[in-house]
Amino acid sequence: MDTKRWKSVLVPREIYEEIKDMAQSEGRTISGQLRLIFETYVDNGFDKKHAYDPKRDPRRINVYD
Repeated sequence: MDTKRWKSVLVPREIYEEIKDMAQSEGRTISGQLRLIFETYVDNGFDKKHAYDPKRDPRRINVYD
């Protein structure tokens, strides 16, 4: 695989299955579906100011904070 052009992505199995099903039902490859998901995310206002911050994740439990 040309690692300058392609990368592997690790996602939970259930997310992979949903993305695969979405791609198949919409006539896309999995990479095409991921591209569409990303473009939609960006078009809906993603910016670094509002990006995910693990320190602010309410599910995060750390007794050392």
